[in-house]
Amino acid sequence: MENKVTSHGTEIRKLTPARCNIFVVTRNNRTILVDTGISFDRGRIENALARKAVIPEAVVLTHTHFDHAGNAAWLAREYGAEIVVQKAESESLAAGDTSIPEGTHAVTKGLVSLGKKMSHAFRYEPCIADQVFDDSFNLNRYGINGYVIHTPGHSPGGSTLVIDDEIAIAGDSIIGTMPGNPFPPFADDVEELLRSWKKILHTGCTTFLPGHGKPVSREDLISEFERRTSSVSA
Repeated sequence: MENKVTSHGTEIRKLTPARCNIFVVTRNNRTILVDTGISFDRGRIENALARKAVIPEAVVLTHTHFDHAGNAAWLAREYGAEIVVQKAESESLAAGDTSIPEGTHAVTKGLVSLGKKMSHAFRYEPCIADQVFDDSFNLNRYGINGYVIHTPGHSPGGSTLVIDDEIAIAGDSIIGTMPGNPFPPFADDVEELLRSWKKILHTGCTTFLPGHGKPVSREDLISEFERRTSSVSA
């Protein structure tokens, strides 16, 4: 992914190849991270932080599945970063144990069935959040012109960052691995997720950065949203 820069000068870049997209958001020399990757990616994440001279003030978690929150405790401990999470998943984060989501089609439903038999493999180092929010959280605390909103569906505490009203960092609420199809293969509540998509579109953002894969355009998101909501109402 090429670096994204908003019209207000906020830069968003991907930190390093990892099991999930980890984004570095910087404005006026103040920096936050979005998501943390899986624990066994820690070495490459640490090297990337050092190489790019990134010292995050905070880590905002889009949700607390093991591949997104696996290094939260380490980042808090090593860099003094505040950890921000939505209330519905703060206890899961503190336990280091977040249930894997349900599948949204036949293949992923089968994978989830297998995954639940080895749930111990999806645990991670427990982490106590510094900032727990309900509906929204203002990022101005860290010098970033933006906010976080609660967008459940993929998971109960799913969250989306809105940066300069232009770019949304949506975690696994949106997927970028299948061109033209941004609907995630895993979600606890599909109807709730579609309501969250409506909320995300209402922000007016034109670019959507997913937890996995490449950026998604507003046109592709609207097209898939309309297709799925029309089939539900039909």
